[in-house]
Amino acid sequence: MLKSLGPSQNPLLRKLARGLARLSNAMGWLSVRYPTYTLEDRLQQFKALNLPFAEGTFIRFNEFFVPYVFSKSDRDGAFALGAITEFQRGPQLQFLKRLAQGRLSEMGGRGFVDMDHLIRLLDFGRAAPEIWANMPQTSRAWVEAFVAGLNCVLAQRKRGVDEKFLGIQPEPYTPLDILLFGRLAGADVNWPIYFSLIEHRLSGDFIEWWNRLRRVGAGVSTSFDNPNSSKPSTAQQIGEFLNSLSRSGSNSIVVHGTRTQSGKPLMVNDPHLGQHLPNVWMMVGLCTPTYQCVGLMFPGVPILGLGRNPSLAWGGTNLRAASSDLVRLDDSTLHNTAEQVVKIRVRFSWSRTRKLRFSPHGPVLTDCAALGRLCGKDNLALRWAGHWPTDEITSFLLGMQAQNVEQLQRAMHGVGVTPLNVLGADSAGNIGHVLAATLPKRPGFPENDWVLPEAQASEHWSVQVCARDFPSVINPAAGFIVSANNRPSEVSGLGFLFNGDDRVIRARALFNSQKRLSPQGLLALQLDVTSPLADQLSSQLAEFCRPHLCNSEQHVLCNSIDLWSGAYTADSFAALQFEFLLAALIKKLSVLRHEGRMPSLMDQWSYLTSCLMEDLECLTDSQRQKIVPMCVDEANRRAQHWQLWGNLHKIRLRHVLGHVPVLGKLFSSKSFPAAGSRETLMKNAHNLIRGFDETSYGSQSRHLSDLADLDQNYFVLLGGQDGWVGSQLLTDQIPLWQTRQSIQMPLRPSRIEQLFPHRIGGLE
Repeated sequence: MLKSLGPSQNPLLRKLARGLARLSNAMGWLSVRYPTYTLEDRLQQFKALNLPFAEGTFIRFNEFFVPYVFSKSDRDGAFALGAITEFQRGPQLQFLKRLAQGRLSEMGGRGFVDMDHLIRLLDFGRAAPEIWANMPQTSRAWVEAFVAGLNCVLAQRKRGVDEKFLGIQPEPYTPLDILLFGRLAGADVNWPIYFSLIEHRLSGDFIEWWNRLRRVGAGVSTSFDNPNSSKPSTAQQIGEFLNSLSRSGSNSIVVHGTRTQSGKPLMVNDPHLGQHLPNVWMMVGLCTPTYQCVGLMFPGVPILGLGRNPSLAWGGTNLRAASSDLVRLDDSTLHNTAEQVVKIRVRFSWSRTRKLRFSPHGPVLTDCAALGRLCGKDNLALRWAGHWPTDEITSFLLGMQAQNVEQLQRAMHGVGVTPLNVLGADSAGNIGHVLAATLPKRPGFPENDWVLPEAQASEHWSVQVCARDFPSVINPAAGFIVSANNRPSEVSGLGFLFNGDDRVIRARALFNSQKRLSPQGLLALQLDVTSPLADQLSSQLAEFCRPHLCNSEQHVLCNSIDLWSGAYTADSFAALQFEFLLAALIKKLSVLRHEGRMPSLMDQWSYLTSCLMEDLECLTDSQRQKIVPMCVDEANRRAQHWQLWGNLHKIRLRHVLGHVPVLGKLFSSKSFPAAGSRETLMKNAHNLIRGFDETSYGSQSRHLSDLADLDQNYFVLLGGQDGWVGSQLLTDQIPLWQTRQSIQMPLRPSRIEQLFPHRIGGLE
């Protein structure tokens, strides 16, 4: 799924915002009416549509505008699901469609031409025709009906405020668009690293940083940038934009009945994605002859990525496997590529033409000017598993029907991208974990360069492996399974940029402190904000700094972080001291060791916990004596100003239009304190160097299911169900999020009627 479409750090959106701001007066945007809609307003608007629901097909809504679709046929149910999806998220879908097609310039102007060129080279829809041609008829019928529902509402609804601002004229959907959305959500999490590294691949210190990156396993950018510069490099922009297309992380935990108070399994999920508006998930319930389930779906993709049916709960995390490689093309290959010239339409300017070349190893990415300038004489192609015709929709439709963990694991054999850890728990008491991915069969990874020569790429990509070829587990002896984007197994060639073990270590410690978990206990674990590695690192830093301190105030800070437990609570003062000390030390290290350049890797948690002390110990005594007091004083000064972690560290949800000066406040939520940090179980990540006064990504939705009771399924979104600008339901779940509450999604008909009282369609 998409990591982010709207964090404040995203340079793509900042550029779009600046363009919108420059054009606002000329276009009279201040005259665009900004409406306000209540739940009753939105229900009446939906009811007023001419929707040809078949007899026995209707939708129930709760007080948060969450839909529950009922139908006597699967096709009619899929139609109704498509209808409510377009009604609630139509403008979001229209934006995503243009993004995936490389049409950002149509909305944001000439500054996006290079980005559009790159997206068209990535070619998200390349495999869609073959996938569609080979899709089972039942899956095709489901998708076709869903598309019909989308288009039925599209033909009747008015343009949204955001569509007017961006110049979007809504376009009908096709089944290939649905597959395109799926591939967009399946972007490789390694792309930001690959594209950021391009800029420095030919530099003298590249090998050092590449090997360090591999050692710490950081799934992050390693581009060098000036911390004092507000303008990111072109490579950094591309890397961060590609990062916005992919899913960075998540938690998923299943607990066996032997470790629960009820004797039945428990499951929690919380995807870690971009914190923006509208939320990248929709909450839905389905009741058709084949599907009786509740859960979360990515808008435009008619499957539940995580959820619950009467017999099974499922969820997962990004596997962080390498589903792509960059390949260095030989001159002979380059001269025999298929070539295509495309026209890129540009808003408020003339169209541009760009060349697309496709080699046997994939599109020639260095034809994009922004990348080509950085690669010298090398021409690089992208080999991506997303260009293989794998059918994730069918896999997840089968998973939604699965009655036990074993059936769920078999259903995942068809998943290609994005690679996933899929966890499940069934009512019979079983829990399990399967690696759902289709990957090249690599013997391993190169030591000094991630760019492969053609011969090696051909060898690696000659054989495909999938879920049936990877290890899986059912009912491990520990009685629980925790997946937090950590290395799931020792399979050779699976990936090299996994998250660290913070969250796994903390979850296991909390499990081991309790004999049997209740749902409330598992929820508390999901919301935990303590980092064991922060606790360890803070004590190491205190010990390192003490011999070089000059006054009592400096000693007070070191004692404070030494005694700190690593708990990033909103009211913590020590968390502030620790983070400010980290930031100060990293800046000084960049001056002493990298001539003022700032490797972005130094800002990442994996580096801080694996390499920071190593680099500090390499300093001379005179260097330590010079920088340590200065850094401690800076940390003291900044901490005294902010006082509490939550005063500095906040969540503010922005729509893409929330970055427009003056008008942007109309498209943003109020900020509120955010506990947690980069690798706490309740993740609220921030950038250490470029400012951490607002979180950039983290926990974005939550799910808890108790297999002891059909109705004990709870979900909440950071934001709201509705994606319509002006709707109160765009942000109405924020108070629930802040107070750690959730929305119940039952499976029993009587309970559904109670909690979802608003009915539209059928015999009302």
